[in-house]
Amino acid sequence: MEAVTIIKGLLEGNRVTFEGRHYRITDHGVAPLPVQRPHPPILIGGNGKRLLTFAAKEADIVGLSGITFRCGGAVPPDLSSWRTTSVDDRVRLVREAAGEDRYGRLELNVLVQRVIVTDDRRGAAEELTGRWTQLTVDEILQSPYVLIGTVEQIIEDIHAYRERWNVSYFVIFEPYIDIFAPIVSRLAGK
Repeated sequence: MEAVTIIKGLLEGNRVTFEGRHYRITDHGVAPLPVQRPHPPILIGGNGKRLLTFAAKEADIVGLSGITFRCGGAVPPDLSSWRTTSVDDRVRLVREAAGEDRYGRLELNVLVQRVIVTDDRRGAAEELTGRWTQLTVDEILQSPYVLIGTVEQIIEDIHAYRERWNVSYFVIFEPYIDIFAPIVSRLAGK
């Protein structure tokens, strides 16, 4: 959280002096820009309530991951926030923390954990319940963090998530880029 204060100051062209728990900076910075430009957008993402509250107040883009890591990786991650009711709660938290005026200027993104293009949507979700035991087949199929189905079904889901949660865009992990390409083409009208 301290880093965001420092980064924003530097991106705005200010000289920064800061002393906090994790950082201590004595008068570092850049000369003011001749023409003030808005800083590049700052993205803060995660799943924790405290982090998302901070992101709602400070970031330009709030990323929703739906995953809570516990015990330094010794315990499997908590995926319970992949449920639609939990996504509703996280988006509500961001809206309330940001306030209506600021919320209207925020972008929301979703970090997609898996993309599976298949004609057997339910079968693919059933296979995933063996790995993601905290979730039911229906919870996996309704989650914005997992895109499963035909290209058309995934497009319908993306539109539904955008409508329900005001998601600006989805972030896809590199191994799924080629799988996701036909979906992007269709969304772009190609």
